[in-house]
Amino acid sequence: MENGIKRIRLCMGMTQQAFADMLGCTQGNIGHYETRDQMVPPDVAKKLIAEAAIRGSRVTYEDIYGKVDVPVVKPRQRREVLELSERRKRHAED
Repeated sequence: MENGIKRIRLCMGMTQQAFADMLGCTQGNIGHYETRDQMVPPDVAKKLIAEAAIRGSRVTYEDIYGKVDVPVVKPRQRREVLELSERRKRHAED
């Protein structure tokens, strides 16, 4: 699986240190994000998206974290989830 952070950093033509300075973290953090030893915190991802936009690049959460497969909920399961939600609402109102 391709590493999103490393690909983004290289496309922006930045060293790990320059990338870290831009994001307000350490070069070590960037190294860990790139090897997937640490997950990119949401606040760092948000800052990366904003900083990339300032520099004329478009970066998305999917670019950073990769594509997430959303499980398909079957009709019966969907009905059960909705019924459970309604029961919780009624219980909260009581």
